[in-house]
Amino acid sequence: MSSLWIFLVALGAGAFGSMLGLGGGIILVPALTLLFNVPIKQAVGASLVGVVATSCAGVQGYLRAGLVDWQIAVRLLIPTVLGAIVGGLLVGIIPPKMVAGLFILLVLYVLGQMLWAGRHATPAETASDTCYATWGNARQKGLAAALSAMGGVISALLGVGGGLIQVPVLHTLLHAPLRCAIGTSSFLIGTTASTSALLYFVQGKLQPDIVVPAALGVLIGAKLGMRLAHRTPAGVLRGIFMMVMIYTIIRIYIKWFAGG
Repeated sequence: MSSLWIFLVALGAGAFGSMLGLGGGIILVPALTLLFNVPIKQAVGASLVGVVATSCAGVQGYLRAGLVDWQIAVRLLIPTVLGAIVGGLLVGIIPPKMVAGLFILLVLYVLGQMLWAGRHATPAETASDTCYATWGNARQKGLAAALSAMGGVISALLGVGGGLIQVPVLHTLLHAPLRCAIGTSSFLIGTTASTSALLYFVQGKLQPDIVVPAALGVLIGAKLGMRLAHRTPAGVLRGIFMMVMIYTIIRIYIKWFAGG
């Protein structure tokens, strides 16, 4: 397979994922599997390295802006990392078909969230210079820790940023302002993805000829996507993404479950 083609596909995945605020992993993993016949676990490993690269690059801006709530980040770090360790160990046990099935469920969840968000759109949140969250009562603490651990497991198993779970936990459950939730989530994602990527490396599931061009492509694409995001109507982006993901689900199902 050509490293250049992997780089270009990863570039597009990183840009498009960044413009939608989802990260490139949810596009990159099926692209590597369907277009280049990369085994799904190796595709997940390559995506995790890309998540580390983009998170490290993006979190710097959030740190400078004071949009990382360290108190909450430290409290959620342990369950999130433990979840990533569990997910990284499970990947050596569960069959590839199960990983593919879980990925289909994840994409369906994301599509459902996007449909709900489109029908219940609210005015943009006023930007805040403060970053705070409410740690809350025992029930909120336990639920936040459990969901963060689940985010770590999902990130490690499927090669996507745990922000799909972390941001709602921080914003809805702990009442952090949205920008603060995204910044704090970016910090947690980088840490957990690093843990997961290390476990994939130990298990021999990181192939340099795939990882290097994929990670570089996602990193550069994410920066490009951030610049292009404000020029493209959100509705257009959402519609294209949903069509691509529906097609992807069908292709993954045929490849892994229908003997195609």
